[in-house]
Amino acid sequence: MPFLGPLAAAIVGGLVGQFGLGGGFWTVLIAALVGGFAPIVGYRLWKWSHHRRGP
Repeated sequence: MPFLGPLAAAIVGGLVGQFGLGGGFWTVLIAALVGGFAPIVGYRLWKWSHHRRGP
């Protein structure tokens, strides 16, 4: 799942750039960074929760 980070960043950045949101470069950059790290953080949280339960 962490390998989806760059793909998610590209998709989110492209969508924010396409639909505007009125922020320009910095809005697109921040949205891409958040969207890129979301799959990585989600995967780590999922893995942490499953290891916490035990076998």
